[in-house]
Amino acid sequence: MTTLEAQGELPLARPAQRASVPIELVRAQKSSASAFTLACSVSGLEDKEIYLALDIDAGYFSNIKKGKATLQADLTGKFCDVVGNTIYPEWQAYQVGCTLVMIKTTAERRAEEAEQRAVAAEAENRLMRQLLQGRAAA
Repeated sequence: MTTLEAQGELPLARPAQRASVPIELVRAQKSSASAFTLACSVSGLEDKEIYLALDIDAGYFSNIKKGKATLQADLTGKFCDVVGNTIYPEWQAYQVGCTLVMIKTTAERRAEEAEQRAVAAEAENRLMRQLLQGRAAA
């Protein structure tokens, strides 16, 4: 039984706001706690909405925001889904000189390749029409 079931509470299903945050602002955060807090703030969600969705204790959540605890690594993906941003892991990656890159799915790669083939076919078709029109005019 999860904490939510034991307490008889249901997680709120309000989606996070999707806001664009300049990477410089993310990297300027002085601590993990400030990056975590920024990610929460940008979401537009209340703390309760976030910690209930993550199924973590309110006190533990508060300690993460104060820098006295850290979010378990296996909750990072779920946290990003809940808050609607990747501020927290982006800040973590920056601490070791890296940045995050979205991985394309197989479907996205296939769609991109199909788009490139379509553009090439259109260019070839346009060239053929121009050549045929040139012969007809001659």
